[in-house]
Amino acid sequence: MVVDQEPARDEICIYVKGNIDADITYNPKLAKESQKYIIVTAQTFNVKSNASEWKSKEWKVYLYDDNEKPMELVKKYFQLEHKHNKMLNFKALGVEMRADSDVQLQVTLLNGNTDPTAVALSVDFDPLNENAGVIAAAVLLIFLYVLIIWDITDRTFAALFVATASIGVLCIMGERPSMAVVISWIDMDTMMLLFGMMILVAIIAETGIFGYASVWAYRISKGQPWMLLFLLCLLTVVLSAFLDNVTILMLMVPIVIRLCECMDLRTTTVLIVVAIFSNIGGALTPVGDPPNVIIASNHYVLEAGIDFCTFVIHMLPGVVLSLVAAWGYIYLVLRNGLQKGGADQMRESINNLAKTAAVLRETPSEAKLRREILERIEELKERYRRKPSPQTGSQPTTNFIETLAEMQAKYKVEDKPLLIKCCIALTFAVLLFTLHSLPFLEGATLSWAAFLAALLLLILADKRNLHSILASIEWSTLLFFASLFVFIEACAELGLIDWVGNRTIAVIVSVDEKHRLLAAIMLVLWISALFSAFVDNIPIVTMMLKLAIKLALNEELKMPLLPLIWALSFGVCYGGNGTLIAASSNVVAAGIANQYGYKITFFEFFKYGFPVMILTDIIAAIYLIIANGLLQWH
Repeated sequence: MVVDQEPARDEICIYVKGNIDADITYNPKLAKESQKYIIVTAQTFNVKSNASEWKSKEWKVYLYDDNEKPMELVKKYFQLEHKHNKMLNFKALGVEMRADSDVQLQVTLLNGNTDPTAVALSVDFDPLNENAGVIAAAVLLIFLYVLIIWDITDRTFAALFVATASIGVLCIMGERPSMAVVISWIDMDTMMLLFGMMILVAIIAETGIFGYASVWAYRISKGQPWMLLFLLCLLTVVLSAFLDNVTILMLMVPIVIRLCECMDLRTTTVLIVVAIFSNIGGALTPVGDPPNVIIASNHYVLEAGIDFCTFVIHMLPGVVLSLVAAWGYIYLVLRNGLQKGGADQMRESINNLAKTAAVLRETPSEAKLRREILERIEELKERYRRKPSPQTGSQPTTNFIETLAEMQAKYKVEDKPLLIKCCIALTFAVLLFTLHSLPFLEGATLSWAAFLAALLLLILADKRNLHSILASIEWSTLLFFASLFVFIEACAELGLIDWVGNRTIAVIVSVDEKHRLLAAIMLVLWISALFSAFVDNIPIVTMMLKLAIKLALNEELKMPLLPLIWALSFGVCYGGNGTLIAASSNVVAAGIANQYGYKITFFEFFKYGFPVMILTDIIAAIYLIIANGLLQWH
């Protein structure tokens, strides 16, 4: 095909559409030897000498063996080595050319098999400028972080706004994705998994089991603050490993606040510690933390053989060591300060709630909210009046029996039959998670397992009115994730992912070949952790997962994917402890605490969370070096 238009720059983009396997075309390392392909090249052809003056590298476009597959479109940028003045006045094939037009720009196709193959070919003479695209994507990314960090607007609205702006930038630069393409950018597996787990937790909450668990923890602790904190953290770790930690914190925060008020503990500090251990515990399984959900749902990760059991087995040693190290650090820092300032915070909570009640209007909904706030203020004032004398160290509270009786009267298992049904549904979900590795249950992905378990529980619970269940689902969180998926894919279209990947690959290639795997593990771990610490770890894991896959599929590096996945999971999950905005669970905890009059500041979270992040990532780095560098576990 003779290109009949002058390129705007020394670059063109060639599009090929047909019965094409796009995944294999973009990642030829996955191709089988017998797989059919066509070869696409760009060249400059001298008509007088009847020879090619320059020819690009070959681009193999792989085809499906099954002709029933849907049509797919692939593209590739070709850098032109000749200057524009050598390629002026191109004419279509068959049209008489001017005498001074000796050099033609051509696109050639070679069928690599004996079967006839039909494809649609088109050339973009003014493709998206990758340098400008990278700058635009980086600016949008920084803008998103500014909106979130300084709390300029709601996080979900910020993500929606920036995702829409990124599509607008693509349109301005000549790339106009259709609505179908934009929807395809949303990872529906992740959305379905989160949706199913939210339904499960919403119904479980109706049984009252979480409140009963707090009474159980208080009874076992005998009023000892550190024993109570240990049990709360242990409960949070276990629940966060098998249920979404964002939802777990939504249920745990009100319970923790009540316990702290009963025992005169510093409420915000205890909430921060619980959130920190929630993020560490969530790293253990593919369903414990939203970043792990994104990682485990990716089809490249699934094809690499990473199922539920494999994920847990490889993450368990690092998570256990990190939990021990984090607990040791927290105890060292707070051993004499866990009960300092509890009364002051209670008094501050009363003042904050009074200010909130004062600005509420007389509308029915706000009047109801005001009554609830005033009732809580009276409860806090009564508790503050009969508060025991200040205590030091880790001495048990003096009103243990009275407090225990009060909690037992308030927190009970309200629906035992429903609790049994919830246990059946959860067992079913965990069983599917575990058996997913077996060949005959390969289709039982994490998303389908969670969704089917939610459907099973809805059937067992016989919920005729679903309004209360649907109202408990965090729709804003689901919309936030969907917007981020669209935004990150738009950034990939603008070239940001490839730009970061190419520079990371360049750093790894500069390292001695025998140390490249360790260099890649350390880069993925620490880039993920540090970026996640100062921004939300959801967009970071989406970007870094693309980078990890790009590194594993690079034919020059020849490194396994599994160690990079473990490094990425440790990095983004532990990086979520760096700051208040680093993980969605942190923001959820702070938001609920604010409703109760307690304000978790950015600095207070940073003071405890960032050192824990550095410590746990060092533990993870040492573990990965030993497991994958020395022992070659992968």
